[in-house]
Amino acid sequence: MRAADLTVLAAYFLTMLGVGLVYAPHMKSLDLYFAGGKQLPWWIGGVSFVMSYVSALSIVVYAGLGYADGAVALAIYWTTVPATLLITWLLARRWRRAGIITPVEFLEARFSPAIRQVFAWSGIPLKILDEGLKIVAIGIFVSTGLGISPFAAMSVVAVITLVYTVLGGLWAAVITDFVQFVLVTTAIILLAPLAWHAAGGWPGLAAAVPPGFFHPTTARYHWSYLGAFLVLSVLSLAGNWSLIQKFYAARTERDCRRTGWLASLLFFLLPPLWILTGMLARAFIPFGRFDPQTIYARVGMRLLPPGMFGLVVAALFAATMSVLASGYNVVAAVLTVDVHQRWVHPQAGWRELMWVGRILTAVGAVGTLAIALTVTYFHWTIFNTMVTAFGFFLPPTVLPMLAGLLSRRLSAGGALAGFFAGIASGLVFLLDLAVRKPTNVGEFQAISIVVPTVITTLVLFIAARYFPVAGEARERAERFFARLSQPSRIPAGEIPSPAPIAGTIIAVMGVVLLALSSGFLPFSRNFLTMGTGGAFVLIGAAMIKFRRRAGSERSTVESNSATHPAASATPPTDDLGGTGWRTRF
Repeated sequence: MRAADLTVLAAYFLTMLGVGLVYAPHMKSLDLYFAGGKQLPWWIGGVSFVMSYVSALSIVVYAGLGYADGAVALAIYWTTVPATLLITWLLARRWRRAGIITPVEFLEARFSPAIRQVFAWSGIPLKILDEGLKIVAIGIFVSTGLGISPFAAMSVVAVITLVYTVLGGLWAAVITDFVQFVLVTTAIILLAPLAWHAAGGWPGLAAAVPPGFFHPTTARYHWSYLGAFLVLSVLSLAGNWSLIQKFYAARTERDCRRTGWLASLLFFLLPPLWILTGMLARAFIPFGRFDPQTIYARVGMRLLPPGMFGLVVAALFAATMSVLASGYNVVAAVLTVDVHQRWVHPQAGWRELMWVGRILTAVGAVGTLAIALTVTYFHWTIFNTMVTAFGFFLPPTVLPMLAGLLSRRLSAGGALAGFFAGIASGLVFLLDLAVRKPTNVGEFQAISIVVPTVITTLVLFIAARYFPVAGEARERAERFFARLSQPSRIPAGEIPSPAPIAGTIIAVMGVVLLALSSGFLPFSRNFLTMGTGGAFVLIGAAMIKFRRRAGSERSTVESNSATHPAASATPPTDDLGGTGWRTRF
């Protein structure tokens, strides 16, 4: 690895740890640690939403898919745009009004304690698998670009992300998300025009690619596959705990919806840049000689000067660390609030729960790393592993939960019926895959996504239509939906403004790049590196001056939720059997 690249990477890791240290003293309640005190402004929430979904997996895998199959890669990835618009319109305000600090907490108020536990435990393995695949992607990139062991790369990214997430909770995660967004955006914007020049522009690319390269479908990824993948994207985004967290942690309902609208725009604008880079590589990197999943690293090594490739490596680390930080935090939230506090020690005070939360964050991180090492050891393909696992098991774990948020008529028994019907259909497809080993993988994946979705939806519909909730359970459901009909409030309290902290880190990265390119250090002068460093310093300086306090507003609008049980030893309960919160420090 070139010394300049190593310097940039080291500076990045140190600044990430610094964010955790800044926010650690302020983490004095579970609400702050796991839901940011419900004070996330929309601009950082929307960026964090995207960065909690876009990882090295998105960049490495889809750039490789663009290199191998062309424009269909963008068609597949752009299914996230309508999916995000749909869930923002349909669900965002409901999540904000639910008054929760974990994604499954509302299920007890809506259905029963048993339903809450079923979906808490069933969602954790899929979440850990998802995060593990993200670590695999960064291992592939770093081992290709820097020539080091993928196991070492995966271990480093997992441990550093764990440290700052344990220290600073959700606020540390979203602040680093914003910094990482700046790094990732800069890296992909710089690399795309360099790849365009190396390919010889449009004439060079058109002459190098096979027929149909620019079509939105291929023989393997046809229109029915795109339709099935759209269903998968809707379920993945709607049921992703890390993304749900950004909705219920928003400062206001307006911020909540703006978070989703901004995320939709970013999902539309950013993916064409890294996918186009992979497509352009067909004109100057011989096809068939390398694993397509390594193509983004190879383009970076070939085209970027010293220091700038380190920035790209840092950006890929950044993208993965963003996803992992949110994932570690939300899994620990579910285990702490929905399992430990609910069943192990209901009288636990906030200090005990904070320590439990931090320990469980570490446990989730270790499990995620174990999954990543397993996938790497057996050489499983990331994209196929992701689609297979999500297609089989996402519908039954997500659809009943969403139905409970949308339908007054669905009973606890109906939710369980939908869950078990979907799981059974997924297991049938999994067994078929293991025994029959279908040759047309794309068609099999499309069917395996659609069928469990249809079966789960059909069972939920029949249960709600013909076996609706009744008696005390109906009254419980009515009370829950009465809560959702009331506007939520802006919480009290103050936290350090995110803009100056994020700006300081961006400025530090800019200073490092300027030093590397100025000639004061023993590295070659490079104007691309110098220009990028100067831009970072200006962006950072502008953000440092923006000192708006994230918790400075007060609201006269009160919701049905009062104080969350973690906030005091004897919290008041509301009419739903749940509790609310108020954060002051």
